[in-house]
Amino acid sequence: MSKLKEINNQTKNEGFTHKRSISSPFLLIMEDGEPFYSWVFFERSVFKTCYFSLISINEEQNCVVLELLVPCCMRSTCCQKVLYRSSSKILVDLSFLCGMIETELPVYDAFILKNIEPHHLLLDFSTSPSAVEIWRNGTKLPNAATVVLHHRDDQDVPVSITIQTKKACHDICVQKGESRSITVKDMMLILNHQTAEKVQARLDIQLNMVQRKKIRL
Repeated sequence: MSKLKEINNQTKNEGFTHKRSISSPFLLIMEDGEPFYSWVFFERSVFKTCYFSLISINEEQNCVVLELLVPCCMRSTCCQKVLYRSSSKILVDLSFLCGMIETELPVYDAFILKNIEPHHLLLDFSTSPSAVEIWRNGTKLPNAATVVLHHRDDQDVPVSITIQTKKACHDICVQKGESRSITVKDMMLILNHQTAEKVQARLDIQLNMVQRKKIRL
């Protein structure tokens, strides 16, 4: 209890600017020497954790309210050294616990979800004078995209595309037998341009999307 009171006072005195301040993470040790575990229920998943932060203390009843911290690797003990906050709280009676261990693991507010989408398109370039939209990003999530344009025709006619991002446009042009690639941030759409003859090409896209998602129960 004395160590928890020390952590509680330190949290109050450090003047956190977060909407919801958080104490240093710690583990609670039971009488048999094993860590105390609890579970976080998030959507269709259940995460077992032994990491907590202190919310409040009730000295009269010898209990504490703790916030459950989720291991980054979704295992009970965090092998990648990162924890995430949750809105899950638990009331713990300290009478069956015999100790605690503070940890210096960093604690973040949200998961970073990464989703990789491959797209493969066969393109038919024509003599049409207007540019044609051949691909559009269907989400508003931040992304980093690698685009590879392959010339796949026997005709010695160059083909070109324009990649539009949130801040700029990038052109790629390839000759017969060539392939060229570019990596851009926040790709929105791709246009192809007219050619002197009908020509075929292939477009490979790897779209890496990133989403921050908080755990709310």
